[in-house]
Parts: sequence; C-alpha cells; structure tokens
Amino acid sequence: MALPRSRRPRRRISTVVPVGAAVLALTATACTVQDQSAPSPGSSSGIVKSGNARGVTADSIKIGITYPDLASVKAFLNVDLGDYEATYKALIDKINAGGGVHGRRLVPAFGKLNVVSAAAAQETCVKLTQDEKVFAVLGTFAGPDQIPCYTRTNKTAVIGGQQPKDMYAQAQAPWFSELAGSDLIAKVVQVFAERGDLAGRKIAVVGAAEDQSSVEHSLLPALRKAGVTPVATGYLQSLGVDAATLAQQTGVLLQKAQSAGADTLLLTGTPAQSLPLVLEKTTWRPRLLFTDAPGGYQAASGKHDFSTLTGAVVATPDIVWSDPMLQDCATTVERADPSLAGKLVDPGTVPAGQPIPGISLWTACLNLRLFTAIADKAGTDLNYTTFQQAGLGLGAIHLPAYADDATYGPSSTNGSIPVKAKTYDPATNRFVPAAG
Repeated sequence: MALPRSRRPRRRISTVVPVGAAVLALTATACTVQDQSAPSPGSSSGIVKSGNARGVTADSIKIGITYPDLASVKAFLNVDLGDYEATYKALIDKINAGGGVHGRRLVPAFGKLNVVSAAAAQETCVKLTQDEKVFAVLGTFAGPDQIPCYTRTNKTAVIGGQQPKDMYAQAQAPWFSELAGSDLIAKVVQVFAERGDLAGRKIAVVGAAEDQSSVEHSLLPALRKAGVTPVATGYLQSLGVDAATLAQQTGVLLQKAQSAGADTLLLTGTPAQSLPLVLEKTTWRPRLLFTDAPGGYQAASGKHDFSTLTGAVVATPDIVWSDPMLQDCATTVERADPSLAGKLVDPGTVPAGQPIPGISLWTACLNLRLFTAIADKAGTDLNYTTFQQAGLGLGAIHLPAYADDATYGPSSTNGSIPVKAKTYDPATNRFVPAAG
C-alpha cells in the first residue's frame, strides 16, 4: 500500500527543526540518492571539448557562488544558516592572499537561490552564466533539477549538487561534487543488509515529497535487489506547512504503516528529523533505519522521549567536525568576523530555533577546497578540457569534515566517500560507530 503523497524541497527544511530539507540539501552535508557509476562527461555526456576558458584571465578566475535565499520561506520558517557571502569572501581572501590558484585570484559573483521558486532559481542561473560569465559555479541547490541550466543549457562547469545519472550523462561542462547519488543509497541499503537489519523485517519506507523520484528510482530498487519489498511507502510534505499540519500528516502516515504490519521504518530526508517527534507521542516503537542522521531531532529543545531511537541505525559517510581542515576554515572566518567565535559548531548539536552558521562555513570550505584542488591540478592553462581532465585524475583527496578521503576518477565524479553504520547510544543520545 502507498501512503499519502505530498511535496517539499530536498533534505530537511522543516517547520519543526532547523536542520531541514532544503537546509541540508542546500548544504555540503547532503548525502542523497543518485548514481556514481554514471559515464564521465568526457566520454558519452557530450562535454564541450573546445577548451572553453570563459571567466579566466591572466590574473583572475571568476566563479559563481549559489546559496539558499531563506527569505523566500521566512513567512513560515525561521532558519539562519549564517552569512554565505561573508563566509565565502573570508575564505577567498585567504586563498588570494596566498597567491590564488597559479597566480590567479578568485573573483566571486554571488547568486541567491529561491528555494521555492523554479523561475527565480532559473534567473540566478542566467545571471551567473550569461551576465556574469563565470568559469564555474560552486553551488548549493534545492534539488538536482536546478543543475541542467548550468551544465547543459549554459554549458558552465559546476562544483556541488546531486548527480542523477541521466542528468550527469547530459552535462556539457565539467561537473564534480561530493554529494553521492544512487550509488550511495545502494551502499546504505547494502550496509543495512550486511548487518542483518533488513532480513525478516516488515519495512515501511518514509521519504520527503521532493525526494519521491529518488526514492522510487534509487532506494526502492536497492531494497528489491536486497530481497526486500516494503509493506508501505509514504511521503511527507514539510515546506510550506505549519508544525500542526506536518504532525497531522505524519500521524496519518504512521497509522497506515502500522496497519500494514510494519515493524521497521526506513527514513530518508526530512522524516529523519520530523517523524520521531510525532512517533514519541505514540506507544508504537518500530525500529528506525536512517539514511540521514537525525541530528536536528536529537538536538531538539524541550523534553523528548528518545526511546524512539532504541535500536536505531544510521548509515552515512563519517563526519568529524573537529577535522583540522574545517577548523582552519572556521578560524579564518572568525578572524574576519570575531562575533562568530565559538558559534561555528557542529550543526547536529545546535538546538532547534538557534542560528546554524556552521552550515555556511562547511559549504564554503568544502566547495572551495574541491574547486581549488581541481583548478590547481589543471595547471596554468586553465580551461574546461584541462579542468575536466584534472578532476577525473584527481584521485584521493581529503575534504573538510569527512573522516575518509574522497576519490575522484572517471567513474567517481562525486568522490565515492565510504558509508559507515552507526547505532544509537541512549547513554549519550548520540550515534556511535557500530561494533564490528
């Protein structure tokens, strides 16, 4: 049976917790669904081979930077992810002070992304690609459907965003990211299967409405491959609805999943944050499996019944906020704005309703790290051909806050960062590395 369908932007903008759909989907933490085995743009995707070097001069590289315009949802969501422009500028200033990239300084052009208006997102794309004529766009996107405007229509390189196999195959400019796709969800399901979390269980899948296509084309096939047929599949709408409405639809979804005989809920996207808040008000305690860490729920203010997380498992890349590379970025940003001292902390530890400037920090630090690493390897003759070759030959590279290296090559343009299981520890209210 299928549970009610609804709609909202990718990964965790929620009226219940701040670490929400468009929030982390619009961030570097997004571990979402798509395929990493997509053909490289240098082969079947039709990438331009003209050596395009638009935006590159003898002493500068013009880059576009997109970030979420949360003013577009301010009427029903109070979220502060920090000052993206100031954060990027502080980090770019440090790069330029150190000689830039092969003597070329980075020149940013900023574009806000309206997270609820496709037309406004298109205008940002046109501004950066056609008006500003940037060499590459370092982006956070509300969903992969925003990216073809850059990589296909305007043939502009992109750093960031989810890489659906079909979209990647149609790209006509270099495109690298650390956001894995269906290969990641397949790895997550494989981890659950190998641990025995799926065998003999009656599983209901709960996703976000914005993720329905990804759930149907990636997560469900991965479950079928593992020999699992869900007893129910449902989607939650969170963007544009108030907390009461979200709780009501969640309650209906839970009732239908329970009626279908589910004893395990596999949560992906926003439900990882919002569903446990409703579940804890019931007596039902199914086992929860997460493809996205429910840090926002764990950090939620007020008294909560975290028995909902008993036996819960999350499978994601291993994140270490104390990572020296990320902390170096934090020091740079704090020096530029001393008022941020002590505030650039792990977003998963921030209580609901509080600012999360760590999101903009991590996003900027990561995107700039990946772009400069590829551009540096491309050498002094920087154009799309050399940039593409450099990215496909980058190999292993450390990215801010990831415990394991990313690895870039012809079949891994999103880094192929390993996935690890963590189990819930009630003593610390944290997910800790799974035994074995």
